[in-house]
Amino acid sequence: MSFSDIFIRRPVLSTVLALMILLLGFQGIFSLSIRQYPEVEETAITITTAYPGASADLIQGFISAPIARAVASTENIDYVTSASRASSSTVTVQMKLGSNPDVALNEVLSKVQGVRGDLPDESEDPVIVKGTGEQFAMMYISMQNPNMTPEQLTEYIERVVRPRMSTVEGVADVQIFGAAEYSMRVWIDPIKLAARGVTASEVLTAINESNFLSAPGNTENEYVASSITVRSTLQTPEAFAALPLRSKDGNVVRLRDVARVELAAANTDTRVTFNGKPGIFLAIFPTPAANPLTTAEAIHEIVPTIQETLPQGMTIEIVYDSTEQISASIEEVFKTIGEAVAIVIIVILLFLGSFRSVLMPIVTIPLSLIGVCFLLFSLGYSINLLSLLAMVLAIGLVVDDAIVVVENIHRHMEEDGLSPMQAAFNGMREISSAVIAMTITLAAVFAPLAFTGGLTGALFREFAVTLAGSVVLSGVVALTVTPMMSARILRAGSHSRFQRIVDTTFRRVENVYERLVSGSLKYRPVTLMIVIALVATTGFMFTKTASELAPEEDQGFLLSIVNAPRYATSDYTETYVNQILGLMNDIPETRARFSAVAFQGPTNNAFVGFAFKDWAERARSSKELQEDITGRLAKVAGVEAFVFAPPTLPGSGGGLPVTVVVRSTGEASQVFEAAEDIKNKALASGRFLAVQNSMSYDAPQVTVTIDRDRAAALNLPIADIGRTLTLLVGGAEVAQFDRESNSYDIIPQVPQNFRDNPEKLAEYFVRSASGEMVPLSAVVKISTNASPAVIEQFNQLNSATISALPLPTLTTGDGLRTIEDIARESLPDTFFIDYTGQSRQEKEQGYTIIIAFAAAVLVIYLVLAAQFESFRDPLIIMMSVPLSIFGAIVPLNLGLGTLNIYTQVGLITLIGLITKHGILLVEFANQQREHHGMRRRDAIVASARVRLRPILMTTAAMALGVVPLIISSGAGAAARYSMGLVIFTGILVGTMFTLFVVPMFYTFIASKDLPHHAEKPDPKLMPAPVD
Repeated sequence: MSFSDIFIRRPVLSTVLALMILLLGFQGIFSLSIRQYPEVEETAITITTAYPGASADLIQGFISAPIARAVASTENIDYVTSASRASSSTVTVQMKLGSNPDVALNEVLSKVQGVRGDLPDESEDPVIVKGTGEQFAMMYISMQNPNMTPEQLTEYIERVVRPRMSTVEGVADVQIFGAAEYSMRVWIDPIKLAARGVTASEVLTAINESNFLSAPGNTENEYVASSITVRSTLQTPEAFAALPLRSKDGNVVRLRDVARVELAAANTDTRVTFNGKPGIFLAIFPTPAANPLTTAEAIHEIVPTIQETLPQGMTIEIVYDSTEQISASIEEVFKTIGEAVAIVIIVILLFLGSFRSVLMPIVTIPLSLIGVCFLLFSLGYSINLLSLLAMVLAIGLVVDDAIVVVENIHRHMEEDGLSPMQAAFNGMREISSAVIAMTITLAAVFAPLAFTGGLTGALFREFAVTLAGSVVLSGVVALTVTPMMSARILRAGSHSRFQRIVDTTFRRVENVYERLVSGSLKYRPVTLMIVIALVATTGFMFTKTASELAPEEDQGFLLSIVNAPRYATSDYTETYVNQILGLMNDIPETRARFSAVAFQGPTNNAFVGFAFKDWAERARSSKELQEDITGRLAKVAGVEAFVFAPPTLPGSGGGLPVTVVVRSTGEASQVFEAAEDIKNKALASGRFLAVQNSMSYDAPQVTVTIDRDRAAALNLPIADIGRTLTLLVGGAEVAQFDRESNSYDIIPQVPQNFRDNPEKLAEYFVRSASGEMVPLSAVVKISTNASPAVIEQFNQLNSATISALPLPTLTTGDGLRTIEDIARESLPDTFFIDYTGQSRQEKEQGYTIIIAFAAAVLVIYLVLAAQFESFRDPLIIMMSVPLSIFGAIVPLNLGLGTLNIYTQVGLITLIGLITKHGILLVEFANQQREHHGMRRRDAIVASARVRLRPILMTTAAMALGVVPLIISSGAGAAARYSMGLVIFTGILVGTMFTLFVVPMFYTFIASKDLPHHAEKPDPKLMPAPVD
């Protein structure tokens, strides 16, 4: 008795089973969240410490090094980087994918707190922020108001808008680009200071003593308690200007006598524009565990409510939303699912020739795809681009088992003249083991992928579970619902004209194929040599095929990085940014343009963003637009500018797609020279649009050398020299004042005309112990030299990062290999290379995929061996695997695609797809030998003839089912194309070879005598039970 018999006899039971699958599936659908990708715990913790006025060397030695050393022992850390530049230190702790961000943050907090006492007293407290490590925000929001000054606009955003944005669930940080925060600027005139015998330290003392916080407590009697408020802070420029500094002979020297005091912006370097008009940007960064779609939706909901409360003339507009591409991609995938279903139905109809026969495979599709949603919900997964992509592939897979069942029942009705009911009983007894074997095999192929670590595992775990779950459900449906429906829907004897034509055509095809297979078995050595040659060719093509982490998607957005000379001011950089924007005015596809000068601190850096119209509203892709913009950027001579698309996969960081870290135990200058050599050779190779060295030695540095003997002779405290320079030049906040219940910085500094060249420093005065004012020129020597603008370390070794943008004709993998080859030839033995960002993922995932592929092959072999109770039969079945890989790699080698994370997962999927054909052939051949005593050759020829139709049908359903992936366009099309291409060509070529290669190997490898069944226990010989 077959397992299926009970369901054939009991239609209500089968119907209830189908309805339960649908019911649970709909429960899962309504409960699942929607995301772009599966949730990836990508955590980067940034520790920023400000030390105004300090040089990069001082920052590195006294701040960056102790912090990096402390956090390097954090659990699950991937790597630590530090960047030490003038006045600030940034240490970034990059955690491994999947690490718990809250645990990591707490551990980093405790380690930083442990070294806080070792940092300089004058440095500010480290600011620790948990984020994703992405350089570019999820959303950019522009705010403009021509009726407000930049300071007023910034204050409104800080007080009203930013707090509301920060409370949105999933928002980690709201950064303000172009902010002009109020501060009390005290512009000290050093000449007037010296003329009145006042020192910079006395100015600082007067500010701190007259502007302080006081909390005296309460007055209290028997009945009433009153709080005491002391107005101890100054709030206006006039009040600060009236501060007395010193008094002598009745003459009072006030702050206004030696300085100009104004309420002004603390920093005016950053310049932001939107569509040519100045404004301020809000950059929205998500938390590591946030769902970008949910967070973006919440931002979209809150923006109109904010707009309603804005002052007259103020506008707020979302200029870039990365989730627009996510939503568009998901819509495209749903459209693809519909197209694939329609194609598969037509294919089945053409092969079976009967509308009744088509009903059973059609029913399998919703039962499998809807039912698997409950499994996803149970495991805490989501509906995302990859799980939907798995459903597209599953459409061609889930009908396979039903096709095999229906075709076998149909064959028994035609050849044996049985009734539909009896044909169902007989057919299921014959085919059940093959259906179970195919189902388990295809599900097993995804097991290694589901348990893989790193980015591949994080992204494709849900993909693997979706496909495997759909296939298992389709197997259950094929063993229960499909035979029940076949027994009651199929009709014996009466065939339409169309069905007779289809049956006649296939009989002819089967006859021709039988003759071809029989003929090919006469030349088995030739077939074997062809197989060996193709396998060798496959290995060769693998090494010669272009590779990359992921194909570049049309995200409707491009970024241009602008680098001006190191000496460039914000005005210089802004001039060329405006020139760039002017050159792009006539690009019709552009929806918005925005720019930010000095967005990362240095005034010689800027970025320009181009947001394009919807995919359906423009004729050119982002790739074509990138080439157009690149040509226009070449006309700008005063800066280096290049345009690129942001990375498409999570965990890739940001910036240029190729990033190689050069690190060494040597000095920073040696690392710079080595990295510069690699950069120059990479540019000379002609394979890159741009190559950058993150380190440079062109930053002007002024060195002040104190003559200690001379200072001692003049009774001049050396510490006063340092304090004077810090106060007059450093531009650091020395105290705070309150204004309308908010605190703001007080920043003393000399005007620019007193610090516009190094010689001016010698004109500052310091008071000696005897009371005389001594110019610094008497005790210091001033020299200039070049120094690094930033000192970088990677895992506590001096480092420099080579960032590159390959030519459009080259992949990131080709670019990475080029730089690696140059580095191996150029670097001394004490130098090492490492990777960050997209290149790090590309290197790591290459090995991961190889391991997953090998594990999939091994798992399938073991599963088949267990099912067939033979170590030989699995070898026969799997001999078609390398040939299907050959079919998939050919178009990639010809330049129709690349080896990337999607095509590699497609290759793993092919293993399970192609082995299904072998299972059908070997299983039926073994049955023929067992039941009819056929020889190996006759059995496999008979099997090939009988199984030709279901093999061709399942192949056509799978191959044509992925055609919508290949011809798709719009958002996310590149990923769908990559996977669809390898499956389409791999399954077609693999099937063609399977039909001839598997019979050849069966005659070589299959055992001459089928294994005897193990002896079953005889109940008569069993010992009687003991009472």
